[in-house]
Amino acid sequence: MIRTDAPFVASVERAVRDAERGTTAELVVVVAARSGTYRDVALLAGAIAAAAVLLVALFARRIFPPVAVAFEVPTTFALVAWLVHRLPSVLRVFVSEARAKRQVQRAAAWWFVEEAVHGTKARTGVLVYVSLLEERAAIVADLGLSAVPMPELRWRSAEEVVRGIGALGALLRERCPGTPSDANELPDTPRIVS
Repeated sequence: MIRTDAPFVASVERAVRDAERGTTAELVVVVAARSGTYRDVALLAGAIAAAAVLLVALFARRIFPPVAVAFEVPTTFALVAWLVHRLPSVLRVFVSEARAKRQVQRAAAWWFVEEAVHGTKARTGVLVYVSLLEERAAIVADLGLSAVPMPELRWRSAEEVVRGIGALGALLRERCPGTPSDANELPDTPRIVS
């Protein structure tokens, strides 16, 4: 799990500065706690747990008082739904890979516009979007880099994020080299969002 503390922010900022050296590309890093709410997943888990409690109450040899069943079923629903929604490691079990990937890509596209990554003079902005709950990353490049194949990433640790940014910088230096006079148009500090 990535801790988004001050050392992480400093190491990512350094990695972005190094990656931008020697290329016209401008990198922006956004680290999000999650890319989707997944409330439907939590509610479904709660409903399944509540149905299981109801089935036990209906088919057990012991007879449960109706008041207890009326209390236990909705309480189980609410508690399980709340726990699944609040615990990333549990929620991750219920979310499919395809949905996680889709959510990360959708959120990355939104942050690309929100952070104005498309606002560079040469249209060479690159968003590196890291989503912690999904343990995935997405790279969105602007039109000036459409010929550069961007890798699909899955980063689970701070070290992997820094190494990945370095590898992306090497690819960008090779595909779209810059000049020493290239100005830094976008901030290097990662944006941490909840």
